[in-house]
Amino acid sequence: MNKEPSKRPPLWLLPNLLSLDAPLVAVVWMWIIAKSMRVVYVDSHSYWLLAGAVWCVYVLDRILDVKRFKGELGEMSQRHQFHWRYRHLLLPVVAGVILYSVYSALNVASAALLTAGVSGVGMCLLYLLVRKFDQGEIAYTKNFIAAITFSFGVSAPIVVESVQLPKGIYDLWFHFTSSSDADFLLALRHGVANFFLMTFSTVGIVFASSSLPFLFGLLCFLNITGIDLWEKSRRSEREDEKEACETILATGLLLLAAYAVYLAAYKLSEYERPLCYVVMVSAALLYLINKKRSFFYLEAQRVLADFAMILPLPLFWILN
Repeated sequence: MNKEPSKRPPLWLLPNLLSLDAPLVAVVWMWIIAKSMRVVYVDSHSYWLLAGAVWCVYVLDRILDVKRFKGELGEMSQRHQFHWRYRHLLLPVVAGVILYSVYSALNVASAALLTAGVSGVGMCLLYLLVRKFDQGEIAYTKNFIAAITFSFGVSAPIVVESVQLPKGIYDLWFHFTSSSDADFLLALRHGVANFFLMTFSTVGIVFASSSLPFLFGLLCFLNITGIDLWEKSRRSEREDEKEACETILATGLLLLAAYAVYLAAYKLSEYERPLCYVVMVSAALLYLINKKRSFFYLEAQRVLADFAMILPLPLFWILN
């Protein structure tokens, strides 16, 4: 890998470069979903644990992206360049956040919330597995798993406290009757099996509890995929390919808006409907960014895409 570029980024790009945008989106939407599902109280440490987990995942993911990249560092986005350049500072901070989060989870969080957190780790492992095989220019499967994982992390702390989970964190613990290798291997197999059963059952319960987590997951999927399509459009010199990228994203956003309208009209209660309106506004903003993308730098488009996820917050507050 050649010498790293030394161009200093603008100040408005720093939240994106520091991976602070995703945690902000996560805590905002956790509040929105909690209000929509009429959850009166969510402990503040749930927000902090969510923000810390999301930040750590994004930082590590971007550093791993650079490590696996075989080209020049300058060919990657500024956020990847930034994370690689300052990895020796970011990685100790990530380690500190992880240690604090584990300590807080073990000493403050309930068993249900701890179950949701460990299940989130299982979803992250699934994401890492999928991204290893989904190497397409636009990795739709990887993006979908990433979006569902993000939505699960945002929604699970709200849902799991009020339902009975078929598999919990304590199902992973076993009492060994002897120290023989056979007993250890049997316990290990049972532990791995229970881990996956716990993960998928918890994910199923969260997304079966309401249509809202899945609706939010679809919005996240189009947000992530939109950025990939914008990058592909910038790299391409063919006009038909550029138009195809715009059309794919526009079609997805229109289908999302139509699904939100359907849910608001026929499936959801009056308390849940404002979230559908917020999703529609976010989709409209992403559609506008997509339509006018030639007016913005690619890095600005990424920031605007995150801004589109947060801007409708006052609308939800008014409607709620």
